[in-house]
Amino acid sequence: MRVGIFDELNFFSRLHPLTATIYFVELFVLLLVFNHLLVTGVLFVGLAVLCSWYFSRQKVWGTLKGVGSLMLMIFVFNVILNQTGAKTLWSWQLGGWTFRITQTATLYGVTMALSLGGMILAFVLFNGVITTPKLSYLLFPVVPRLAMLLTISLRMVNLFTQKFRRLLMLQKTRNVVLNEGSWRERLQKTGQLLRILLIDSVSSAMETAVLMEARGFGAKKRSHYQTFRWQAMDGWFIVGSLVIFGLTMILRFQGWGWTGDVTRFTILGSHDGWLLLPLLAFVGLPLVGEGGYKLCEN
Repeated sequence: MRVGIFDELNFFSRLHPLTATIYFVELFVLLLVFNHLLVTGVLFVGLAVLCSWYFSRQKVWGTLKGVGSLMLMIFVFNVILNQTGAKTLWSWQLGGWTFRITQTATLYGVTMALSLGGMILAFVLFNGVITTPKLSYLLFPVVPRLAMLLTISLRMVNLFTQKFRRLLMLQKTRNVVLNEGSWRERLQKTGQLLRILLIDSVSSAMETAVLMEARGFGAKKRSHYQTFRWQAMDGWFIVGSLVIFGLTMILRFQGWGWTGDVTRFTILGSHDGWLLLPLLAFVGLPLVGEGGYKLCEN
């Protein structure tokens, strides 16, 4: 899922790849270690605002619609499978089986859906700022084969999406529309397109392997077309993110923003409201950097 690439003139795109990677590692950790509804909701909204700031709003809205379907699926599964909780919102009985929708299941389902949506938006943001040259610069000196695998995979996903859209447009010229007809007909049409894409992808992968072998990949150390230098703004940004991240993790280890017993699941703990301040500061740190960067330029 690739929304776009950052403008090379903004603050986030000028950060050193290591600085940006550390920030995203901290961000993914924060998305994993909290399970209160309001906390995950703040993280999700903050990431949506960041994506809207850096990417086209139309493309971000399209991404949110795709993310929304996955979030809805996670919510429904949690509500159906989780029958715990003292307070029942709605129930019905079918034979000897009683199905309940509890307050605990509803809160937990919304929280898990927001957590999944936040992870996807964070990956979209990561995919926009950590471009292929930056990924190669970070990983090739350490694990060259893994770096090559990741860069090719990211490229192949983008090419796969583009080819699928072209096939859809081509099929429309032949009066073949995937969203028309019965479910069986739609599945057959989609399966035929996916089969074409699979064959084409395997052929492209074999061709890429032959070209890499012809160019002697792995025979010697790989050079870099683009280099990156550590700047003062990298130091300030990484110190600020580490301080806020450390403070947030200290609060987490003290039990803030986490409920171990799912039967006692609530929207927010008694004193967890203070946790929202460092979370908002952490998510908004790139925007603060953008403001400082513009002031320095002027």
